[in-house]
Amino acid sequence: MTLMRSDTRPTEALQQGAFKPLQQGAYQGLQQSASLKGLLKPFKGKGELVQLAEQCASLEAGLRTLTQEVLAQVRQHPFALLPVRLIEQNTAAGTTFLRWQSVQERRMGVGVWAQMVHAPKTPIHLLQDLFALEQHRITLNMQISLIHSIGKQAAECAEKMGLAEAEYQARLQQIMNPPQH
Repeated sequence: MTLMRSDTRPTEALQQGAFKPLQQGAYQGLQQSASLKGLLKPFKGKGELVQLAEQCASLEAGLRTLTQEVLAQVRQHPFALLPVRLIEQNTAAGTTFLRWQSVQERRMGVGVWAQMVHAPKTPIHLLQDLFALEQHRITLNMQISLIHSIGKQAAECAEKMGLAEAEYQARLQQIMNPPQH
């Protein structure tokens, strides 16, 4: 489908302009501390799992900083004039995701974004920006979800490792100090 006004070629009308997408540099610091090879190894004890959980918490905080950069842009002109906004939604699990919300009706979700994209009142010159925003929202939410889940699992495994070690040490104590009869 080609969107066209009589005075503008389709590619000119759909050029991105207002939204400045996150670039590789924004992720540079996060990438240096993140590595899946650190996840795929034999963990030797509780300490390494605690360290992984802490690393994930740090990465999640870094990703939240990136979401703030995106939110700062959409709170400005021309996005502030739209009938929808991008907001943070806190979950019971302790994560924060980006969600689209209708300003008037308080409805939320990607359907609100889709409805705005299809609305005849939405300026054609903002379509590319809105598409890029949605791509960033999806990506950041996925990254936050994955890092949060890995961190939660690492913390739970560290706790289980601690319990296992406590049981093992208790048994060793029984062997080393047998009850006297």
